[in-house]
Amino acid sequence: MLTADMIRSVTAETLEYWKQEVTNDYFVEIAKGKEVGHKLADLVDEKTTALLTLKHRTGYQRSSTGKRRARSMGDVWLFDADIFHPVNVKTGLVGSEGQPNLVSLKKVLSAITARQIDSYYLLMVKMAIQDGHIEPSVVFTDMLDWLDYVTFDSGPGQMMLKAKSFVSAYDPSAVRRKSMREKITALFDLYEDGEERLRFNRERDFIKYREAVRKFLDSDDWNVTTTTQESLFVR
Repeated sequence: MLTADMIRSVTAETLEYWKQEVTNDYFVEIAKGKEVGHKLADLVDEKTTALLTLKHRTGYQRSSTGKRRARSMGDVWLFDADIFHPVNVKTGLVGSEGQPNLVSLKKVLSAITARQIDSYYLLMVKMAIQDGHIEPSVVFTDMLDWLDYVTFDSGPGQMMLKAKSFVSAYDPSAVRRKSMREKITALFDLYEDGEERLRFNRERDFIKYREAVRKFLDSDDWNVTTTTQESLFVR
């Protein structure tokens, strides 16, 4: 895990940087436009990642040939206490929180049980925009301490952040420090629940379509008509 000093340092540096950056003309113009969240996402993520690279020793996951992996667990890996730690950089607008993807649960589970990581950090830059004023805030924490605010869909396999409830509950002065046993147990519980729901939904769909096909074949009436097309609402 990252040391407390590193967490404080990254949080302070990121906040200081964005408090200055949001006053620049280009940023103010973006904040005035439409679909601000989408426009800011890549910009803030890239600049925040670059900031970490400039301020600290960082790395990226690479293939055996040295090529940077497009789908890494972390947008950047932060070196501290003799090991690298995955950091997922996210951007969001206050009041427009949804459920952004975090990472593949299986990747994290595999990496932990292989003793490759012991944490999974979220560095979230939030932007509050109101009446032309832009106020950034920063959350930097190990998401394995906050799995109560993570949901998991076993279909695509992604963990997703329940952003609104997480941001409301997050208190940097009351840092959670769960043991590795607590982290891995909670992570597996999340995985197991997702797999059970997936099995249930697949079985339900199988029964549904098996019955639909049976009725279709038994009817001997396979003609497409204007009546059968009504529910498509093709106009």
